Amino acid sequence: MSIRKPDCWVIVGMDEDVHPPEPVDSIEIITDRVDGTGDSLPLAEARNHAAQLSPCNAMVFLDVDCIPSPTMLTEFESAVGQPDHLWMGSPRYLPQNKTAGDWTMNDLAQSAIPHPIQPVIDIGQRQTSTEYEKFWSLCFAVTKQTFGKIGGFNEGFAGYGAEDTDFAFAARDAGVPFGFAGAIAYHQHHAVCKPPLNHFDAIVRNAEQFRRRWKTWPMESWLNAFAEGGFIKFARESESIEVLARPTRQQIEAATVCTPAGF
Repeated sequence: MSIRKPDCWVIVGMDEDVHPPEPVDSIEIITDRVDGTGDSLPLAEARNHAAQLSPCNAMVFLDVDCIPSPTMLTEFESAVGQPDHLWMGSPRYLPQNKTAGDWTMNDLAQSAIPHPIQPVIDIGQRQTSTEYEKFWSLCFAVTKQTFGKIGGFNEGFAGYGAEDTDFAFAARDAGVPFGFAGAIAYHQHHAVCKPPLNHFDAIVRNAEQFRRRWKTWPMESWLNAFAEGGFIKFARESESIEVLARPTRQQIEAATVCTPAGF
């Protein structure tokens, strides 16, 4: 359904083998896997490995739970024609069960909504930004050369949380301009944990690593929620996080809600 077909698909499985779809329109499909320690998914390593495997200079990264709009690739292709930039797409969030059964791209366009804290960028629009902290890695484009200039994702981050903000801050330090492109992708609904107690250990670990590197705390709203719940002792001026109690399975289940995923 994409107006512009990809020249190549690169699919990297994390802790599992990849079973790719049947080739479409003779598009090359490259697959591989990376394995973590078993405690956390190796997100940073998987994205770096995908970049290494890519035979193309212009690269689009899209999370597996996102559906590209028909114009997503053409919008990104136009954006990366401006060299040495990091471009985030424009994710839209779908309601529950929207992709169950028969649906059309028009159905998705009519029902999906933008995220409330991200700028609303429509097709044909681009907007540069100095707010590197708003970069999310679920949908973005960059050239292979610029990806290397940034240094790729820091593989010291494992599991969920802060690895994409670290990547964006590294782009800022490398002098790579950042912006938003009207490259729309539809994020499929799934239940989320608010706050994300299901990623508690990874968030605490990655937040401390981020603090050591950038002298500021990421994910403060989540850390404050953990503190309010009695799980950690945390303050913005502190240099570390004291874990008081880890969430139980019952507490994780109680915090799981069915709002649009990502909100």
